[in-house]
Amino acid sequence: MIGKYNNIKIQGMCSAVPEYVENNMSFANIIGKRRAKKQIKITGVEERHISGKHQRTSDLCYAATLPLLEKLQWKREEIKVLLFITQGPNYAHPSTAFFLHKRLGLQKDCLVYDLNLGCSSFNVGVHTVSALLQTCETHDKALLLIGDTAGMIRNPEAPLKPDDIAHDMLFGSAGAAIAIEKVEQHPLYFMNMSDGNGYDAIIGYKGRPSQMDGAAVFSFAINDVSDGVNSFRKHFDISEDNIDHYIFHQAQDLILDNIIDACNIPTEKELRSLRHYGNTSGTSVPVTVCANRDEIQKKEKENLLLCGFGVGLSWGCIYTEIDTENILPIIETNEHYDEDKKPAWGLHDKNILVLCADTEMGEWLSRFDNGRSAMVIMAGKDPQRLKEIQNDLFLDSDYFVMETINKETIHAVLEYCRENEFPLDGVVIPEAVSAEILSYLSEELASGYGEELVSVVVLEPVSSESELETYKKSMETKLKGSSCQTEEHCVRVNGIIYVDSQLDIVQITEDGKDWIDLYLERECPKNMKKPIYVSQTQCFLLSKTSRYITESVISFNN
Repeated sequence: MIGKYNNIKIQGMCSAVPEYVENNMSFANIIGKRRAKKQIKITGVEERHISGKHQRTSDLCYAATLPLLEKLQWKREEIKVLLFITQGPNYAHPSTAFFLHKRLGLQKDCLVYDLNLGCSSFNVGVHTVSALLQTCETHDKALLLIGDTAGMIRNPEAPLKPDDIAHDMLFGSAGAAIAIEKVEQHPLYFMNMSDGNGYDAIIGYKGRPSQMDGAAVFSFAINDVSDGVNSFRKHFDISEDNIDHYIFHQAQDLILDNIIDACNIPTEKELRSLRHYGNTSGTSVPVTVCANRDEIQKKEKENLLLCGFGVGLSWGCIYTEIDTENILPIIETNEHYDEDKKPAWGLHDKNILVLCADTEMGEWLSRFDNGRSAMVIMAGKDPQRLKEIQNDLFLDSDYFVMETINKETIHAVLEYCRENEFPLDGVVIPEAVSAEILSYLSEELASGYGEELVSVVVLEPVSSESELETYKKSMETKLKGSSCQTEEHCVRVNGIIYVDSQLDIVQITEDGKDWIDLYLERECPKNMKKPIYVSQTQCFLLSKTSRYITESVISFNN
């Protein structure tokens, strides 16, 4: 399909990416320095912005939309179309566009829906919105939102292979907002093509990683896409002098180099964003526009030829003039909206206090619980280490400095929680404490420092397997009578013991690097799974699912 609108103007663009940056050379000691360098050379991707599991595509698109609306001074009632294009919607139904419609405060007189599309999202989206605006009044406006969290922080429990890492080294996450208006005497040229015979060249099944036939995609890109660009320019008689810059979907350098060669495009005219943002799926065209705004804004107006291609297989072009002052810089954000989310991992909306959080086990548990949607407050001796952990956690958290665990410090940290309106659902103690301290903690929590049901989990290491039974009986004695109940509060206490020498703790950092290193080096030995088992059991004991379990001891051995 090829054609022209005489009354459509792209009024502005803004893009948003997660704050967290993953450098591809950090994987050199996993897949090998030689392979990592070769991957970077072929793809052109040195680093990428990747999102945590709490940050969704809709969050990035929302973040991109607000400054764009402010820059353009658009009124909400003027927006008649909201189209959201993604391969990762918030829900199976309804369209995530309705959720964004609510968050943006748009009026009811607005057409809203989603499209499921990847790398050709920009050209298809602009074409679709332009067609819809033909039924509207002059100066009616539309928002085209495109995004995908193609690059995400991996779950540290997921199996990994070097090929999986090489795949991840290509992709980044981003969201974009494109403002489109119906105006008179402003042309926009479009072309969109499809080839369903290649539907499985890039394919993803539910619950599985996407699969790509690299050879088929490469052949498609350097042949069909190149032919499409040449045909598009020829059809509308667009001379090279009338194109200021070309921007293609950021597949990888090798593909782009071949396309510009096949289309005889001057290299200085073709702009990229791969180096710092990677392949951001359907968002890559607007991301590249925004990433190169300094170059584009050397002129007040620019004629851009914009081309998206990929999954489907699909490809197309947009050629139009854009006012460069309304191209905004890329926003970096880790903001996320959680009110619509359903409880996840049993700790959603839970407030968890982790004592001794600056120890190895304490840090592991703090990260684990935060990763399962808990709001964590950490207590420990080392303020610098606590601050480092806090900065690395994705959800909001806090910390409190306490030198040791005794009645006075427990009272102080509980008072701190109450003063900061942090009612506790659970307390985790990763080191041995006395029966007296446990009883005191329970009584304090029952007196009004926590929610209706508060869970206390004590973890104690032992030096050898032979000591497990002895320590189990000792723990049972310690727990007996430690739980407490009043008319308003129920405090239950449970314990976990494990063989410390057989428990290999691996810290989960945001990039998961330490975990990946050890996983690949040792091929996930059984003793490496133990921290996961301990953490999952602790997580279960903190959740309401185990509300009837108290004064029990769980032990871990081979």
